[in-house]
Amino acid sequence: MMCACSSEREYLSFHGLSLGMPAKAMSDSLQEQGFVLDSNLTDEGSYVLTSASELCRVDIIHHNDTISDVLECYAASYNDSTSQLWQSRHDEFQKEYGWPNMNHDSELHREAVYNTGRGGLVLTLLNTYTPTMTVHYSVEELKH
Repeated sequence: MMCACSSEREYLSFHGLSLGMPAKAMSDSLQEQGFVLDSNLTDEGSYVLTSASELCRVDIIHHNDTISDVLECYAASYNDSTSQLWQSRHDEFQKEYGWPNMNHDSELHREAVYNTGRGGLVLTLLNTYTPTMTVHYSVEELKH
């Protein structure tokens, strides 16, 4: 009979890729999905990838190839597109992880924190001069 050890844990996933996998493997997998490695911004503690088709940047933060955080960032030319993207991701995460802790909830700034038991997510919308929507995935529960 096999059983899960208490030191084993399930990891939060980023687009179907486990945050428990090696950072290099996640970077390679995203490149296979059409992302491009930005060698000018990539360093020994992070991989930075971009996607022209999604107007998205992904930062994989790691220590000795062990992922600690993934930051997904979208920039848009107008506020409605980021608001729609934020709402669709919010609905997706709420369905999967339950109600978030809303730290900010206004038209110009929204921040939802989801602690999942496997890590944490922070979904942020900033509708300012350059509208952005970010998702911060962490292997740790977040205290925002």
